[in-house]
Amino acid sequence: MRIALVTPYSLDVPGGVGTHVLGLARWLRDQGHDPFVVAPGDRVVDAGVPVRLLGRATPLPFNGSTARLALSLSQARAARAAVATADVVHVHEPLTPGAAFAAARSGRPLVVTHHAAFAVGALGPVLRARAALLPRDRVSLAVSEAAAATARAATGVTPEVVPNAIEVPDLSTQRSASASRPAHGAGRPMVLFLGRDEPRKGFPVFAEVARSGVDAEFVAVGPTTPTPGVSVLGAVSDAERARLLSAATVLVAPNLAGESFGLVLVEALAHGAAVLASDLPAFRAVVDDPAVARFFPPGAATAATAGLRELLATPPDPALTRAAAAPYAWDSVGPRVLRAYELSRSR
Repeated sequence: MRIALVTPYSLDVPGGVGTHVLGLARWLRDQGHDPFVVAPGDRVVDAGVPVRLLGRATPLPFNGSTARLALSLSQARAARAAVATADVVHVHEPLTPGAAFAAARSGRPLVVTHHAAFAVGALGPVLRARAALLPRDRVSLAVSEAAAATARAATGVTPEVVPNAIEVPDLSTQRSASASRPAHGAGRPMVLFLGRDEPRKGFPVFAEVARSGVDAEFVAVGPTTPTPGVSVLGAVSDAERARLLSAATVLVAPNLAGESFGLVLVEALAHGAAVLASDLPAFRAVVDDPAVARFFPPGAATAATAGLRELLATPPDPALTRAAAAPYAWDSVGPRVLRAYELSRSR
């Protein structure tokens, strides 16, 4: 099948939806299909699959974050033209303003995936009016129960929950990286933060934990502000990100709110790291096993420090963490997406 995968968010800035879409495209390519990605952005994307960039995105604050969207009429026309040749059009976050909504309105057969989780509230009438303009025979998916609840409130349709997925790291790389991960008492373990430099990702909590006296190397990918006790790296390549995940003993996800899925937790587990995360329903839904994860109240740096000390004292076997991530590999999740494609073509 020729499959158009549309994301509303710019690929110039790393994000969970873009990671999901590009990973799905590569998995579909490996299954013999002909996928291509349509997205805002200016930079060349070396994704291993064709990417059609729609040009510069416009930043809009929403849900405690910043959505970078393609909002011009010319970008909407380009998105519609791009998906016209596809056998299936798969639009992520179809209700967002701009190019993704335009592609969803014109795409046939259409599959949509809802990622966001938030209280619809006063936006309800606007979202339901937009949803009414989408094809009625679309197949609707959501990445979590939280995202599905938001989609139901916004569209009146109950989507099937098909989770986000990851590309499982190569085991030979895992073994090599595990050799550099210090055993208890053999050196300073690495404690890692991965997240955009925005308030809801909770970096100040991570910084406070780093100042607590825990004997570890604290590394942050994403933030750019110099921070005592933390090696702040800013943006890094995908290869460097994977290397850091494989070398980390614990990933800390101190997010404060607004999360619909714990993709970064799954990535860390797949690389052999334990996770220490804010006690958010979306995170608990991904992994709730005390053998590989600890949770703390959002914003509670003292409780986070205590959880970190526990994990560093008895780090889990990487084989256990990888087993916890296995249900979220593309080989497990991808066939469910393909079934949605087949269903859309039969309608």
